[in-house]
Amino acid sequence: MRSAEKPTGLARIGQRIIAIVLSVMAIAMAVYQLAFTQYLIQDPTGHRITHLGFALVVCSLALLTQKKHDRRRALKMGLLLGSLVVSCYFLVCLDAILMYRNITPLTLDLIMGGVLMFLTFVLSCLIFGMSFPILGVVFVGYLYFGRYLPYPFTVAAVPVERMLMWLTIPGVQEGIYGDILAISANYLFLFIFFGAVLQAFGGLRFIMTIAQWIGSKLKAGPAVMALFGSSLLGTLTGSTVANVTITGSFTIPLMKKAGYRPEQAGAIEAVSSNGGQIMPPIMGATAFIMAGFAGIPYLHIMLAALIPALLYYFGVFCYVTLAAQRLEIAPILKPTSAKQLLLDAPLFFIPLGVLVFLLAQGYSLSFVGFWSIMAVVLVGLISSIRKDARLSFKTVIEDLTKGVQTGSEMAVVTALISIIATCIKVTGIGIKLPIVIADISHGYLIIALLIALVASILLGMGVPTPVAYMLVAIGVVPALRTMGVPLLSAHFFCFISAVFSHITPPIAVGALVASRMAYAKFWATCWEAVKAGVTAFLLPFFVIYIPVLTLQPEEGPIMTSLAQIAAILFGVLSLQMVLSKYCLSDLRLSERVGFLICSVCFLSFAFTRSYHLFFAGLVLIIVGVAVQLIRRGKHVLS
Repeated sequence: MRSAEKPTGLARIGQRIIAIVLSVMAIAMAVYQLAFTQYLIQDPTGHRITHLGFALVVCSLALLTQKKHDRRRALKMGLLLGSLVVSCYFLVCLDAILMYRNITPLTLDLIMGGVLMFLTFVLSCLIFGMSFPILGVVFVGYLYFGRYLPYPFTVAAVPVERMLMWLTIPGVQEGIYGDILAISANYLFLFIFFGAVLQAFGGLRFIMTIAQWIGSKLKAGPAVMALFGSSLLGTLTGSTVANVTITGSFTIPLMKKAGYRPEQAGAIEAVSSNGGQIMPPIMGATAFIMAGFAGIPYLHIMLAALIPALLYYFGVFCYVTLAAQRLEIAPILKPTSAKQLLLDAPLFFIPLGVLVFLLAQGYSLSFVGFWSIMAVVLVGLISSIRKDARLSFKTVIEDLTKGVQTGSEMAVVTALISIIATCIKVTGIGIKLPIVIADISHGYLIIALLIALVASILLGMGVPTPVAYMLVAIGVVPALRTMGVPLLSAHFFCFISAVFSHITPPIAVGALVASRMAYAKFWATCWEAVKAGVTAFLLPFFVIYIPVLTLQPEEGPIMTSLAQIAAILFGVLSLQMVLSKYCLSDLRLSERVGFLICSVCFLSFAFTRSYHLFFAGLVLIIVGVAVQLIRRGKHVLS
């Protein structure tokens, strides 16, 4: 029986051919996307068709390489063939469709549109699971069957032909080939690919080296290494799972060896990797989507994210340091070579410098993406002259292929979100939802924010952050805007909430992968991740009520704003002491209660600006630390 399951020589050859074709198609897609930033190869609609066509083919080929013996292999072959046929059909017929058939499409146009919808739904299901396809079916079903629902949920009757035209035909500016897909086609793919190119040409080596250097200087060495390395890598990849897989294979065993419990090691890696998505300058590419959605310059978004990101990592740093003190962990990392660090630094800083400089000059995101990628390639090739930095052609191709595959998966799910967005627009849910949220919250902003937080976390569970953010931005941001929340703050609230769904039970994909790598229990790892990243669940409210954190103008003296930031730092530190049950020594129950009240006072001041609360918190933290010092002194003397 086992021998029958082994792939034959012919099957192995077939797998190799598919893998080669996948790499060829991936490189071809990358070259096309880069060329389009410099030359107007075709009109914008044609570009979207080509972009999605490449993505469908790449995803289908990637699925075919997963298993040699797969019952769904025939389906995957059908998806590949269908992707080629539909994309070629719309490209060949594009001129006629744009001239008159986008108003009165042919029956064959509608059939091809239906096939395209099927491809989008099935590929999204195979790649990301059932959640988004089910959501898409619900919205499409509502668009058609909403005519039978009572007021205010009723929808005007829409014939199937008209619905297919809105959702699938190019040139309508709605549906699959609408403006949301343009975000992926014009710049999202480029910045996902930028992270892959940086990894392929040696940028990861510098990230791990500098993380190891920083970690060797501190007691919580391996954990701090995970903190810095994963945050730097996370800002490039935007994928919690990818980050955990890449850096966790090295940092998790080191943390366990140093003395961290397995669930702590997994949690530290998960929260460190996850937080990279709010860390400038790249912010995992989701910030570029925000720039397109909100119409806010990317440079403003990048600067606005800096303080929230630092606050988040300050909270995680407090957790790992307190844990290291409590477990009496000693540094085990050897100091790195300063020469090696300097030699590798250009691989990271020159491309990022090019990116930030071009953004500051006001160039388009596609232009910035192209030259940033070129900078990576040029510096990587120059660095490869060194023997210790030689590039492997095979490894480079594999890394680039993975990057294109990730970008293609985002393109496919973006097409599905385009369908959902069109249904929301046509059915009027986009207008009704803000009214519903306002009614449920009775006009209280805090209740509306809690609803938005839960919605963002639920939509973000188990899916890439850009996908979750786009869905929330479509439905929740308008509701917050109607309640007076500024544009940037509303988008940041949903963005941060969606990001940290990856460490929120019960799904918590980041904690799930990290727990497997650490051989730890999933729920124990989730709880430690929530403790380590507790600041993440406060940040969305901070950006709404404390505009100074996102560098927005605020009434009142500058000293009050600085006091708010100081209060947040003290409040987060006190809260981490409570959760860790440690300050300078193990905390008694009465001390934990005291530090908890202290944290509440500081954080309440940040929202209310009542200095009575600030000074109360200050007194409590001084008393608490003093008690710890006295007890520690007695312990040393004894």
